[in-house]
Amino acid sequence: MKKRIYWVLLLLSAVGVLCASALTLAVTSQRSMRQAEQYINDLAQSISQSYDYVDEASYEKILQGLPDIVRVTFITSDGTVLYDSNAEASKMENHLDRPEIQQAIHDGFGEDIRNSSTTDSSSYYYALRLSDGNVLRLAQQYSSIRSMMLTSVPGIVVVMVILFGMALLLSHWLTKWMMKPVERAVRALDQAGVNADSYAELKPFFSHIQAQDQEIHTQKEILEQEREILGIITNNMREGLLLVSKDKNVVSVNPSAIHMLAGRVVDPSEFIGKNYLIVNRTQELHDCVTTALSGASLNDDFTMHGRVYHIYASPMLRLGEVDGAVVIVLDETQQRMAERSRQEFSANVSHELKTPLTSISGYAEMMENGMVASMDDIRKFSGSIHKESLRLIALIDDIIRLSRIEEEVKEPQSLEPVELDDLCEAVMESLEPVAKKAEVSLHLETCPAVLLGEDGMLSELVYNLCENAIKYNHPNGNVWLSLSQDEKEITIKVKDDGIGIPEESRLRVFERFYRVDKSHSKQIGGTGLGLSIVKHVVEYHHGRVELDSGLGVGTEIRVFLPKVIE
Repeated sequence: MKKRIYWVLLLLSAVGVLCASALTLAVTSQRSMRQAEQYINDLAQSISQSYDYVDEASYEKILQGLPDIVRVTFITSDGTVLYDSNAEASKMENHLDRPEIQQAIHDGFGEDIRNSSTTDSSSYYYALRLSDGNVLRLAQQYSSIRSMMLTSVPGIVVVMVILFGMALLLSHWLTKWMMKPVERAVRALDQAGVNADSYAELKPFFSHIQAQDQEIHTQKEILEQEREILGIITNNMREGLLLVSKDKNVVSVNPSAIHMLAGRVVDPSEFIGKNYLIVNRTQELHDCVTTALSGASLNDDFTMHGRVYHIYASPMLRLGEVDGAVVIVLDETQQRMAERSRQEFSANVSHELKTPLTSISGYAEMMENGMVASMDDIRKFSGSIHKESLRLIALIDDIIRLSRIEEEVKEPQSLEPVELDDLCEAVMESLEPVAKKAEVSLHLETCPAVLLGEDGMLSELVYNLCENAIKYNHPNGNVWLSLSQDEKEITIKVKDDGIGIPEESRLRVFERFYRVDKSHSKQIGGTGLGLSIVKHVVEYHHGRVELDSGLGVGTEIRVFLPKVIE
């Protein structure tokens, strides 16, 4: 707009200068012609006055002494040319028919403007009747008048250049002067409620723009807030979110998707605008994205870095046309592991329950069919049934306790201060008969330690660790239970010098129903759930467990429990 105003003003100034110059030339031309005509008239009057005082020869000399630009013709009353300064008089035609001659003969003077047949140029003629009736005619060509006028053109050009330079400066100044209120009004648009000093005609326009600007500003803030909220949601989603444009470039990707698809922590902005294959090149992702961009939905699984991921891809529609693809990535590793664990648990429970029930059923059937004759056999079979029943009851109790602990892990109950030193003493005291029967010595080393936790679970944790250390030990073996603490956590350590655990079984001993030596476990009546219960109790208290063992050397299990559960 500023440039347009400047050029319009400059054009108008240029047109004005040109028009003024043309008018000046026209006026100057007309004035020059009038001055030339007046000069011819005055010259003719002056020459005519001396006609009566000199003879013909002297008069002719006077005529010859006139300026070259003036043509002089001396004509008789019958039209005969006696003298002409530009041609030979004897060869010239009769001039009686000339308008200025006829007018001079009748009125005393005459004038005319026409093209001369003698000089072939346009001229001004002035004729004056003399005292004896002859006619004196003076003429001047307009070309000579124009040549005189052209002498003033350089001055006019100089004036035009000066005026044009002034027009440049004036246009620049006027543009700034005209735009200054508009610029102030534009600057005021960013400040709501400011009354801009502008032209009255533009105030409604700027008021409308200011209202629209305020509305746009408000909408922008709303969009930024919504974008920020959406960013917070997507950045904190556990699920991976990937948006792909129709040209297969990444529009948006959240950190979870990068972690799952790329397997590393990278700034999401590094992928924006690039092909989605930079994020992940698996065939499953490519198939899902390609299908979604074609207008259909597809989901598939893929495995990477030992984890299982599930991909959902759907087309992103805009006005009924596919504009991209929305890809959701879920980490189903824990779900698959939990499903497998449930399957294994069901199979193990079925097997563990079936074994004692089969024995009980077999002994009972033999007794029912009279296959047991003596009282010794009856007592033997009854003892076996009783033993298997106790094993079955212990197994069911462990399963119930494990289920209860798992439920409490999902829905933590209120915690209370637990004095672990007293708890450890009570556990060792309750296991004294079991240890004496297994010919194992118990050793206790404690210190005052209070933990915020669940008393029953902690008691079961210590009991199971110590019971396992007694069961899987040698006669005349030892079990050490120690308690220590620092500023952040309490350590429960159970050590034995028993049979030990093979290296290949150390990572699995905390699984449900897993036994290192199944024949030995069957003899001592283990259910295979003790250490699994320990693991769940530690998880409930947000702790960790470590195990060191060697075959024939013994086992040491350390449990670290934080004093404050966050």
